[in-house]
Amino acid sequence: MKKKILLILGIISFVVLFGYLLSGSGAFDAAESLTYDLRAKLAVDKGPFNKKFKHADSNIVIIAIDDPSMRKISRNPQLGLGSFQRQRGTWADLVEFIEKGKPKAILFDLVFPSVSDTPEHDRKFSKTLKKYDNVVLATTLNDPINVTNPADVVASNFSPTAKSLDVEILDKDLDTEGMSFYSHDAIPDVYTKHNTMGVINIVRGESVIRKNQPIFKLIKDDKVYYMPSLSFAGFLKYMGEGGKITIKDGKILYKGREIPIDNQGQTYTSWHGKGYDYSYKASSFIPIVDVLLSRKNDKYIKSDYFKDKIVLIGKTQAGTDIHSTAVNPIYAGTETQATVIDNFINDTDPNNKQARKILTKLPDWAELVIVIASCLLLTVLSLISKNAFLYVANSFLYIVLYIILCLIAFAEPSIRVWVPMAPPLYYMVITAIILFAYRFQKELAERAKITNAFGKFVSPRVLATLMKSHENLVLKNTKKRITMMFCDVKDFTSLSEKCEPEKLMDNLNELFDVIVNVIFENNGTVDKFIGDCIMAYWGDPIASDDDAFMAVKAALEIKKKVNDLKIENARENKVVFDVKIGINTGEALLGLAGSEKIMSYTAMGDAVNTASRLESACSKLKHDILISKATYDDAKSKIVAIDAGKIKVKGKDEQISVFEPVGFVDGAEKIDKNVG
Repeated sequence: MKKKILLILGIISFVVLFGYLLSGSGAFDAAESLTYDLRAKLAVDKGPFNKKFKHADSNIVIIAIDDPSMRKISRNPQLGLGSFQRQRGTWADLVEFIEKGKPKAILFDLVFPSVSDTPEHDRKFSKTLKKYDNVVLATTLNDPINVTNPADVVASNFSPTAKSLDVEILDKDLDTEGMSFYSHDAIPDVYTKHNTMGVINIVRGESVIRKNQPIFKLIKDDKVYYMPSLSFAGFLKYMGEGGKITIKDGKILYKGREIPIDNQGQTYTSWHGKGYDYSYKASSFIPIVDVLLSRKNDKYIKSDYFKDKIVLIGKTQAGTDIHSTAVNPIYAGTETQATVIDNFINDTDPNNKQARKILTKLPDWAELVIVIASCLLLTVLSLISKNAFLYVANSFLYIVLYIILCLIAFAEPSIRVWVPMAPPLYYMVITAIILFAYRFQKELAERAKITNAFGKFVSPRVLATLMKSHENLVLKNTKKRITMMFCDVKDFTSLSEKCEPEKLMDNLNELFDVIVNVIFENNGTVDKFIGDCIMAYWGDPIASDDDAFMAVKAALEIKKKVNDLKIENARENKVVFDVKIGINTGEALLGLAGSEKIMSYTAMGDAVNTASRLESACSKLKHDILISKATYDDAKSKIVAIDAGKIKVKGKDEQISVFEPVGFVDGAEKIDKNVG
């Protein structure tokens, strides 16, 4: 027992240690990220829950500096747009054209890091931007908190933004240092002093974009600036700027809206599809060349199209602002910004009945609870499952149900909870394998025990049935109602004196083969061989209502087989045997009897002794088969028997009635021999 406990503790320690090593190596994180991406693909507009939430907002549009636009411009120099990206005056004209349509906001997913070669164009662009308070320019922040040497921080004399957000942090768990940066892009004051700047940094450490950070903290010249991401700036423009932003209890609170964040100040992006979800036409954003050529005559697109829309302007050319995301390894960065704005505007709206919750992740302690509870449940399943393979089925079903639960919790718009999969599944699968191996080994041992106890004493059919239902088999001492048979060779002593020992034993074994086969065919159990006598019984290990009848039937068949064998042996000059049989039904003690070194499963008690006495009485009463009244009462509806009188049995005060079976009631001998 002590060795088993040590083995179990050793296995548990190994599993936990290996899991710890996997966790430390990042294997769990990598696997969990893969499950995240799979679930994210199920939660899109074309996913199984697509009718339960609002799809990509058509009021968010993208003007794309795309490959078709650049090809058209390069092939048509007469358009005069060859260097439009460097001509800030062109950008001013673009803003004026869009603003005629009265959009909610214009967001440039482009950085203007320096003044152009033509200052008048910069002044024109700057003057245009001052006219409108709904335009946001992009910037990036540099040098995160892990910079330890202040001399490494690249200083910029330009202002980072027009003004800092009014942020009140009441969340003690928020890692504000993790949100902090120490420098910014050197964007001239002509753009930054009068405009909202939106940060376009990708969340640190993310090779695949899954999260976004709404608010950034910039520390410059001992002054703190809270700056919005480009997408959060678009949300603020939509909601109306000027209010206080409160961070409390893991949420960003603004004008009745709530955005859940983790302790790094980040939130998960809820994707709408694999790309082009905010397309102007099928699989296409608004080509910037069409807008540029429409500035004077609405040739391709009218400015009215932009009414009440949030307009993003960015690059979608191959090799530019393209990133890998949870739903697509090739995804335009500008569309990522559009998706996040969509999340902030529509999924935080308490009046939007089709809003889908912004995804939140279960805390680490919940993952530990899931692992412990699941392993305990799998252990319980191991205890209640009938066999090892049924346990595998039950475990597999539980694991599949857990996976389905994780998928539903993630994708169902009203839930949107990231339930961990990789670490719990590791522990579940390992636990299931260990418990299966334990159950299987235990069942093999039980099968070996059954085979050792009954393999040579019951028919293969009965043994197979025992193997199928061995959990109901009791090998400990117990009392049962059984039908006992003693089958003894007549006059064996005289035969042994007349015949050669080798010939006698060979022929006796042939006789035993015939008798045992008949017993097995009638679902009996051979208890033991007592010299020239066979002791057998019915009712254990498998009981049946026909046990008494099957014993009588076996006796009649034995007599017939022995009679046939007598003729054959006489013809072949073999020893001619005859048998006498006694059968009794009653309560008997069954169990393992013997010493510590030798033990066997056997029946004993008064019912056994009475059957032995009946077999002995056959010679005196001149009958080949005698059965007790108890056996007769159980089988009389199926057998024909004659009253053989009464006999005095040793150990009993009263005589007992005995009967000799001579045949069957019509059809009874055809009873199905198959075990229950």
